[in-house]
Amino acid sequence: MTLIRELALYLTILLLLLFSGSFVMNIIDARSYLQDQLESHAQDTATSLGVAIATTEPDNKAAIDSLVDVVFDRGYYRLIRFVDQNGNLIASSQHELRLDDVPVWFIKLVNLEAPMVASEVNRGWMPAGIIFVASHPGNAYRSLWSKTLHGLLLFGGGLLLAILGLNLLLNVTLRPLKKLEKQANAICERSFVQQNVLPKNKDLRRVVEAMNRMAGNLEEQFAEKMMLTEELRKRSVKDALTGILNRRAFDDRIANVLQDEERGESGGALLMAQISGLDGFNKKNGRNAADLLLVDIAGRISRTVETWPEAVVGRRSGTVFCVFVPACDLEQSRRVTEACFRAMASLPFFLSEDGQDRLHIATVTHVGRTNAEEIIQESDRLLRGLQHQSGRSGWEVKQVDGSHDQPYHHWSEGNWQESLKQVLKGQEVELFVQTVYNTDRKSVFREVFARLRLLGELAPAEAFLPMVERFDLHADFDKLVVETLIVHMRKDDGKTRYCVNLSPRSLLDDGFTGWLLETLNAVPDVTARLILEVPERTLVMAGEAMPYLVRRLVKTGCRFSIDHFGIASRSITSLHELELDYIKVDGSFVRGLCNNQGNQFYIRTLAMLAKSRDILLLAQDVEQEEDWLQLQELGVQGGQGYYLGRPQRL
Repeated sequence: MTLIRELALYLTILLLLLFSGSFVMNIIDARSYLQDQLESHAQDTATSLGVAIATTEPDNKAAIDSLVDVVFDRGYYRLIRFVDQNGNLIASSQHELRLDDVPVWFIKLVNLEAPMVASEVNRGWMPAGIIFVASHPGNAYRSLWSKTLHGLLLFGGGLLLAILGLNLLLNVTLRPLKKLEKQANAICERSFVQQNVLPKNKDLRRVVEAMNRMAGNLEEQFAEKMMLTEELRKRSVKDALTGILNRRAFDDRIANVLQDEERGESGGALLMAQISGLDGFNKKNGRNAADLLLVDIAGRISRTVETWPEAVVGRRSGTVFCVFVPACDLEQSRRVTEACFRAMASLPFFLSEDGQDRLHIATVTHVGRTNAEEIIQESDRLLRGLQHQSGRSGWEVKQVDGSHDQPYHHWSEGNWQESLKQVLKGQEVELFVQTVYNTDRKSVFREVFARLRLLGELAPAEAFLPMVERFDLHADFDKLVVETLIVHMRKDDGKTRYCVNLSPRSLLDDGFTGWLLETLNAVPDVTARLILEVPERTLVMAGEAMPYLVRRLVKTGCRFSIDHFGIASRSITSLHELELDYIKVDGSFVRGLCNNQGNQFYIRTLAMLAKSRDILLLAQDVEQEEDWLQLQELGVQGGQGYYLGRPQRL
């Protein structure tokens, strides 16, 4: 029971007792007054009638009867009786005690006593008899019953108004307590809101002011902790000068992609750019100028590859920059390489006489499965060969076919576009699921993966999704996957949760978002078991609109998840802005975790922050038992990967 209800109940009981006591006392007083009136009325009548009888002749019974009848008829008496000195009845009149307009239970409850009074009748100095008179209590009962009804209405109405007024007063006075409750719950969720309107009550005002101070202090501490965590993570994975990935982080990132059983199927392209002769530029212009040049180069590369959202940019050594683009074919590799070369070659240094032959870019496109070490060695050999063969700045792209590549890896854009449109038209998508487990190896939910049958072979999502994005078919493809999943969920056991991945571009498409909201609202029983998931880069693409998008979606009853978490800068700050249910740590933080103290610290801190927000922290790409055990020690609450379970057909 709430404090307001408890206070209202106690005060209502008190008012009820007070009103009831006052009401009963009024009834008792009225009864006592009427009781006295009945006795006084009977006594006065007996005295006056006795005087009248005394004036009659002793043997004139008719006159006495007449006097008694006249008095009895003109008054309201239950009994008038006259007896002589010997007790003989001379005259008598009486009425039965019968009332039809007063309830019997009320008569028994009140029980007015109408006493029979007696008065001695004397003729001269000689006693002539005794007159007995008893007033009829009917009028008294009627008067008391009417007074009771009116009093009950009056007191009941007054009590009702008092209770309503009391409850209204309590609600108004204690309204700040509800705001305090909301504020406390918000603080528990790391949303440090403060109350701007302070209550007029001094005691409540002091409590609200104390809560506001506490919220402000906690917000500062939480922000400092997030900034410290981000700064430490940045130092461990970012190049101190340029702000892009350092060598170790870059190698870990591409190794994570290429070793992944799903994403590694389609290989990727590795671009390696080197600036020669920077030592001479350094000596001639100073170290600061050389540093500014490197920062400018890194910035131009990063801005250029923004067109390829999955691209990873890093600095492997002082003058060597790398770009890795997953699932990138030969044609796309040429576009990336040429765009990066043009962006860098337009710098004043490369246009000068000293730098016109100092820029070389080599890109290796590996079709099919490979590993990070192999593709790095291929790119390095190609770069060295380019530097020796050409005296001027230039770029070169080479394709290396894998031993396990598929025929569709060599398709042209026209083949891809035609095949994808046929798939969407015929709704020929096949769904696989991979179970996400908690630390007790119990299922949390099942993540859905889309497969397309191309040339008789099942192609993983990473093989065709880049083409889906390239031809702007992302919204249609996501609609097909969501519709297919909903059809299955309406036929299953009704208990299993499913997680479906959405393209960032689909989520930012107003048309798709409107369709998705309408679809989810139409099937609330299914929506309650559905989890929508987007990659972390969506946070960067959506910007300030992301919290609004998430709120609209979770209002339908679904849950929301972010995967590949930890890659983007300042991703932790999004924890207190979004209504998230799950976050998945990117696999680059998981592989080799036992030997990486920096990643361990980051995951441990992330686990504490996620727990404080009631967010379930999961790990992606769990492939080794030692990594799984280490994740549990760090506070991760679940994970998925081939060590825990392989994808299965839905």
